[in-house]
Order: sequence, then C-alpha cells, then structure tokens
Amino acid sequence: MTPCKLGLVLAVLAAATAGGAQAQREPSLQVGAPVRVSGLDVPGSPLTGMYAGRVGDTVLIGIPGGSEALRVPRRAITHLEVQMGRRSGAARVSIVGMLAGITAGGAVAFAIRSRIETGQGAGIIVAGSAVGIMAGGLLGHVLFRAARWVAAPLEMLDVEEQRP
Repeated sequence: MTPCKLGLVLAVLAAATAGGAQAQREPSLQVGAPVRVSGLDVPGSPLTGMYAGRVGDTVLIGIPGGSEALRVPRRAITHLEVQMGRRSGAARVSIVGMLAGITAGGAVAFAIRSRIETGQGAGIIVAGSAVGIMAGGLLGHVLFRAARWVAAPLEMLDVEEQRP
C-alpha cells in the first residue's frame, strides 16, 4: 500500500471514529432556545417561552414580558417542542394569488373580448395567473411567516447543558 493510500485510509478511519463519538452525545437544550412545553399541570399549556435552564427537578421557562422565569415541575411536562426557524406561507398564498390572477385575467379577457384576436384571451388568463402566483408567493413569504415547531424528546430536559 502506498503512503498516499495509507494516509487516506487513516483519515477515513479517524473521521468515522470522530463521527461515531459525536453521534453518541445526548442532545441538550441550550439556554435561550425557544421552547413550547405542555402537560396537564403546566400553567397556560401549551406554554411558549425561552428555555432558561433547570434547578433540580424544576424547568425554568422565560416568558416574554416577564421579569423572571416561570418554574415548571419536570414531571408535569408531557410534550416538548423546539422552534426550528420559521415556516413561510408562500405556497398557500400563491394558490390564492393564482386563483385571483386567473379571475382577474378572465375578467380582463371578457371585458376586452371585442378588441382581442382569437387565442389572446387564453394568454391574458395565463399571464394573470402567473402574476398572481408571483405576487401571492412574495406576499405569503413576507407577511405570513410562522414559527416552525418540531417535537423533541423529553430527555432533552434531563441532560445538563453541554459547554464547549
């Protein structure tokens, strides 16, 4: 085996070993992570706020506008969700925009039907649809964004925060 091939094999083995060690590490919540917890004894369930840590068997959730973190017993929490970015409403509003564009294009084609040549009416409807899709997608992406919540294992509340 040449030195180059031997080095490549060693690099692959080292990467595989490091990847396996990283995969075995328990996931943990970072302080400040947006969370949503729910349960029968959780006040205001589902409770949305920032993970502020834990003290013994109590989870601390920072509430927007609150002066201090709300204390929730760990045993009371039955569901945990973590915010993973934001979800766009572009697809839903694009469909509404497309329908509005088809309607507007059809209305324009009907209104000027005496001045257009045969076959141009379909083009006007398609153009109206395309403009509606683009306008609806842009409006949906800018105006109708919502938090994307992902279910997380409850064990994340039990693991101490990992510091680098």
